[in-house]
Amino acid sequence: MSGQGSNAYTDVNTLLEQHARRRPDKIVVESPDQDARITFGELEALTRRLANFLAGEGVREGDRISLLADNGIEPLIVFWGALRAGVIVNPINVEIREKHVSQILHDVAPKAVFWSRELPGDPRALATGGGPWIPFGRWNAPSPGADDLFARLREASTEPVAARPARNDWSLIDYTSGTTDTPKGAIWTHEAYYAMCESPVDRLEIGPDDTILDYRHFSWSSPQILSIGPALLTGATLVLARKFSQARFFDWLRDYRVTVAVGIPTVINMLLARPTAVSRADLPALRFMTSSTAPLSVDKHLEFEKTYGIPIVQLAGGTETGFMCGNHPRARKHGSIGQPTLNLRLRLLDDAGREVPPGEEGEMVVSGRQLASAYWQGPDTLVPIPQDGFRNGDLARQDAEGYVYITGRKKDIIIKGGVNIASLEITNCLLEHADVADAGTLGVKDEIYGEVPVGFVALRPGRSVPEAALLEHCRGRLVAFKVPAAVVVVDAVPKNANGKLDRDALAAVWQRQQRGA
Repeated sequence: MSGQGSNAYTDVNTLLEQHARRRPDKIVVESPDQDARITFGELEALTRRLANFLAGEGVREGDRISLLADNGIEPLIVFWGALRAGVIVNPINVEIREKHVSQILHDVAPKAVFWSRELPGDPRALATGGGPWIPFGRWNAPSPGADDLFARLREASTEPVAARPARNDWSLIDYTSGTTDTPKGAIWTHEAYYAMCESPVDRLEIGPDDTILDYRHFSWSSPQILSIGPALLTGATLVLARKFSQARFFDWLRDYRVTVAVGIPTVINMLLARPTAVSRADLPALRFMTSSTAPLSVDKHLEFEKTYGIPIVQLAGGTETGFMCGNHPRARKHGSIGQPTLNLRLRLLDDAGREVPPGEEGEMVVSGRQLASAYWQGPDTLVPIPQDGFRNGDLARQDAEGYVYITGRKKDIIIKGGVNIASLEITNCLLEHADVADAGTLGVKDEIYGEVPVGFVALRPGRSVPEAALLEHCRGRLVAFKVPAAVVVVDAVPKNANGKLDRDALAAVWQRQQRGA
C-alpha cells in the first residue's frame, strides 16, 4: 500500500525567491541559543550572495562542500546557499562524528570545508588536506574578521543565481546514524530531498502558519526532512535549538508559540521520568508532538498524553527512505507508525519474497521517488540503492486500513534454541512496569540455547526495584521462552545521538556485569 504519490518539484532557488516576495519580513529561523533570528528576505539575499561566492571561488555545480557546525542560523545559510548553487552539501556533526570526520572528508573529497568558529576546539585538527577551510562567525556580526565567510559575502555579487538545480542533480550526502558500524553516506537527488520533505508536510498538514521546534543536529536526515525542509517548502517558521533541554523545553513551546514539536522516545521518556506541571492548556498554540527515530511503546505513549494532554503523532523513516509511514494528526492509532506516506510504496514480504496478507508479519520493502540513490564511498564509488525495492530491515504487519505496526528488526531478532524472539516485544514489556523509565533488550551468547535475551532498564528517579521483581513482571506478560535470562538495572539505557539503542554499549555493560559476577 502507498500514498497517492506526487510529481511536484520546485527547486530551492525558486522556493527562496517566492518566500522573499510573499513574506520578506517573516522569521524563517529562530535560534534560541543565539538569541537571534533571520527573515525570509534576509535569508534569500544571503544565500544568493553565497551561491555567487561559491562560483567565484571555483566551486561549481556538482562539486561538494562539507559543513561542520552546531545548530544555528549560519550553517543553514551555507546549507541552503550551496543547494541554490547546485553544489552537493555534506553536513557533519563534529561532536558525534569526531573519530570519523577524517574518513568522511577523505571519502567526500570536498572542494571546500565550511566550519563554525563557535565549535569547541579547532576542527581543522581532525583532518588534513582537501580544499580550503572557510571559517564563519555570526552572520550579522558588525565587524567580522577579513577571513570570515560573512565578511567575504558582503563583497559577493547580488545578481540572481544562474543555477536551477534539476530533479536528478545531486543535493546531499548524509551519513547514517548506525550504532555499530562506520557510518555510511547516502546521496540524494534534489527531487528525492523535495519528495522526502513533501511527504511529512502532506501527512502532518504543515503550512505557513506553523512554527516547528527541533533540537536535533541538522546533519541528521530526520530534521532535514521533518523541520528544516518543510519550513522551506511551506513558509513555516523553524525554531532550531542546539540540543534538547528539559529545563527549557516547555518555555520554548510557550515563548515561540510552537505548533509542531519534534520528539523522539528518549525525550518523551525524560519528560515522563521528571514530570513538569505543564498541560496543553498552557500551550494553546501547540497542535501536537511527533515521535520518530525509534519505537515508542504504547504504554509510554498513553502515559505522556495523560500526563501532559499533548497528543503524540508517530512516524517512522530512515536516511535512505525518508519518512515511510506516519499517522495523520486527526486519525491516529496508538502503537502504529501510521499509513505509508505520499511519495512512497510499501510492501511487506516474507522470506520467499511474497507479499503477506493483512495482519501477518513481513519485512518492509519500500520504493518511490523519495529514496536515496546510492551509498557514497568516494567520488568514483557509488553503491546503488535498489529503487524498485529497498529492504530496510524492519519487520511489521499492516491492518485492514493500511496502518503499519513495527514488530521488530531482522538483525535484532534473538534466536533462542532455534526459536525467534523479537527484542522489541521484551523491551515494551519492561516499559510497562510502573517504575521503569527506559529499557532495551540484547541477545547474548549462551552455552545451551546459543543466544538468550537480556533486558536493561533505567528506573524513574527515586525508585528501586530488584531484578527478581522485574523478571516476575515479565513472567506475567510473556510466554516462558521469551522471559529474559536477566534484567540489568543501569543509570541510563545507552543511546546514540539520534535516540537509537546503542547495542555495542549495552554489550559492554553486560560484559562488565559478567566480569563482576
